[in-house]
Amino acid sequence: MSCTVTPQVPPSAERDSRPGPGPGTLAGPHNPLEPGEVSLEREPRTVEQSWLLDLYSFFHAKDYTQSRLVFRGAQRGQAVAHLLLPDGDGIHATVVVFPILAGSHVVSEALAKALISHGYAVARMERPELDLEDPSVGAREFSQAIRGAVHDARRLVDFLTRHPRVDAGRLASAGVSLGGIQALLLAATDPRIRGGFFIMAGGGLAEILWDSSEKPVRAFRERLRANRGLETRADFVASLRQETGDVDPLTYGGSLDPSRILLASGRFDRVMPPARTKELWRALGRPRWIRLPIGHYQLAPFFWWTVGRGADHLERLFASTPAAEAAAPALAN
Repeated sequence: MSCTVTPQVPPSAERDSRPGPGPGTLAGPHNPLEPGEVSLEREPRTVEQSWLLDLYSFFHAKDYTQSRLVFRGAQRGQAVAHLLLPDGDGIHATVVVFPILAGSHVVSEALAKALISHGYAVARMERPELDLEDPSVGAREFSQAIRGAVHDARRLVDFLTRHPRVDAGRLASAGVSLGGIQALLLAATDPRIRGGFFIMAGGGLAEILWDSSEKPVRAFRERLRANRGLETRADFVASLRQETGDVDPLTYGGSLDPSRILLASGRFDRVMPPARTKELWRALGRPRWIRLPIGHYQLAPFFWWTVGRGADHLERLFASTPAAEAAAPALAN
């Protein structure tokens, strides 16, 4: 089997008809991050403990520096990110990378390393606490965690646009699974993000929470069904859509230029079902879409190739944007 690439095609009447973002949603004002609020500390070039990262670093050595960034989160507590900058002078197109739902940050760090090897700077977000198997976590907490992650990323972009090694005119976002959803939300709600690529992402959060086979999601779903007396899929979706609508990519699909987007998904994905990606694809105006012959957990053999196609997409995206002069005031790296 081989992967299938669906090129961007003109939108049709099938495009999702849900309303665009309104007041009070993610597209609204955010609490700006001032330069003095960020703590920077130089750190090793590999943070997570993983043979996969070690192996990639061995075969794809790239000189870069990495710093840990800590700042006050948009909602509460601290937000943590990692800034990877290629060595040498000059400014760089920069990608904001989001993590997956649970577990370690190996996937997002691998994505960051791959992008560095293609010459991009990367700002990699860490995940806020979100344990879907925790009985205290409901739909409200789920939506708040996504909302907080996107707002923290917008505050991180405030920092990036002032950094002397970052080209403020060439910013993009990327992620895998829930990270892809959050990266898309950032691109859709922050005009400083010009586009991006989103792997294993989908639209219709209420539907995803019902359809997904992911163990924590199943536990979350069954707990909500029992607590709310939701018998059918239709009941569940109607109930949760009220609480997840403002963090659902479908809500913002019409605000993105499809030529600035690349989607990649698995044909046999049961965690992020293909129907969810297809609905997102339609809502986004039918951008270029790579469909891989895999399930959700079989991405590894295709990971580097897929990220390479994402890097190619960013190169095309930024081709018409000449490198800008460094923004002021300058920040130390």
